[in-house]
Amino acid sequence: MQRNFCLTKQNILDKSEIKQAFDNVDTKLGTLHFTFLLSHRTHKEPGMCAILPKKSIKKATKRNLCRRIIKESFRVHKDLLEHKSLIVLSKKTASQATKEELWQSIKNFENFLRELH
Repeated sequence: MQRNFCLTKQNILDKSEIKQAFDNVDTKLGTLHFTFLLSHRTHKEPGMCAILPKKSIKKATKRNLCRRIIKESFRVHKDLLEHKSLIVLSKKTASQATKEELWQSIKNFENFLRELH
């Protein structure tokens, strides 16, 4: 079976899909640095949105690091998220976290996904 590891435009949620995902949250998981919201999506392709406000993560370099880590994890685990919308919200603790600690929060979510699947 051919797996597509690309992150395409179809994988990025638009404004209406984000609103729909917030209104219909199926599963919520909080880790030390992020909150993950999962909801059903009509498309087979999974969709994601990372909300990393300047209020919780002041430095742009840290926000970009968080965004890259989240996108990389999503890209690799797209097969676990078919027909799902994923919204990732950052917490204030993410601004002080190291790269390894951020990855650990993502790994906790990945383990949760495997249990769900």
